[in-house]
This record gives sequence, structure tokens and C-alpha cells, in this order.
Amino acid sequence: MNTLNNLNTVITQLQQNAARIGITIAGLLVAVYAVKIMLDQDTSPAARAERWSHLKRVFLCAAIIAATGAFVQLALSLGQML
Repeated sequence: MNTLNNLNTVITQLQQNAARIGITIAGLLVAVYAVKIMLDQDTSPAARAERWSHLKRVFLCAAIIAATGAFVQLALSLGQML
């Protein structure tokens, strides 16, 4: 029974911090990919176009992660008000 209480506590903490976790993961994703771009030495037009397409995908994923975290936080806030 104590294990279930501990699991419930962990899940509650994760739900309360979902927006921060999502934004942090999104920021790390962008930072890691930015470092990868800086370390790339290929300057051909094809490589540049590929980097931009990957960067657009990373920003889109980061926005989705951050928006999902913010939505979860909003839903929890609304749930607590009811």
C-alpha cells in the first residue's frame, strides 16, 4: 500500500510540474541541435538546406512539447478550480 501512495505522490509532482518539464525538454532539444549545427563543417548548399529543414523540425517539436506542457498545466489549474 505504501508503494501505491509513493507512486501517487510521484505522479502528482509530475503533473504539477508538467509545463516546466516540457519547456525544459524543448529548450534542451533546441540547444543540442544548435550545438550540432555549430560543429558541422559542411558548407555545401545541400547541407545548408538539410540543416534548415532539421532546425525547422526541431523548433516544431519544441513548440509542441512546450504547448503540451502548458496545456497540461492549464488543465490541472482548471481542474483544481472546479
